[in-house]
This record gives sequence, C-alpha cells and structure tokens, in this order.
Amino acid sequence: MFRKLSMCLLAVACTGAAYAHDHAAHQSTTYSVPNPLRPGAKAPYCEAQPETTDGCTFHSVAGGTYSAHLSAGPGERWVAIPSDADTVKVQAPAAQGQGYQVIELKPNPAQNADATVTFDKFSGDAKLIERRRITVMIHPA
Repeated sequence: MFRKLSMCLLAVACTGAAYAHDHAAHQSTTYSVPNPLRPGAKAPYCEAQPETTDGCTFHSVAGGTYSAHLSAGPGERWVAIPSDADTVKVQAPAAQGQGYQVIELKPNPAQNADATVTFDKFSGDAKLIERRRITVMIHPA
C-alpha cells in the first residue's frame, strides 16, 4: 500500500511541474491580436497578400466586403463554401479568364463570430485539384 501511495504522489508532483512549465511558456507568447482564443488570431492577414493563401484571415470590421483572389488556369474554377451561410455570404463571379478568380465575401456585421470559408478548385472535368481554408473574424461595429 505504501508503494502505491508513493507512486500516486510522484505522479501528482510530475503533473504539477508540467503544468507550471506550460503556464510559463504561455505567458511569454505574443499574439497579433489581443484574443488568442480565436482560431485566426495568429494567421497572416489575407488582404495583405497578392493571392489568398491557405490559412490566412480576413478581419471584418463594420460590415465590409472582402475579396479573395485565387489563381485559376484555363478551364479551372473556384467554389467557395462558408461554414455558416448566415455568418458569411459568398458572391462568386465567373472566372475572369485573366489567370485568377475573385470571390467576394460579405460577413454579417451583427455577429461577433469566426467563420471558415473553404475554397475548392476544380478542373474542367469537375475534379478537385486544390483546397484552401481561410478564417473570417467578424468584429461588430
């Protein structure tokens, strides 16, 4: 019985030390926006890039409209699928034939929410050839 008690006390001591280490590491982390609990908080800003890349974030303030720029070759097209159609509306024009496609994103300004938009790139024969996911962080006015 003494042996089992000793093992339990040792396990508790190790767990406490591990927690203290994780807490100290978290205190030294800096974030690009004050709230690290939002999934896109540390992601690169989509608007600052010439082409919308996988994992970037649009920060929506006061109900703006945002453009996702996606490269498309001959016979290729992008389809945008929001995780919640009430949170982000998608307006996808036809491919411009200029080597890229622009998809307009209109977040709902009444919500303080994060939404994921999945962009699927299809070839002429409807074969999925690429997938990108971005986050839209909506900050109401």
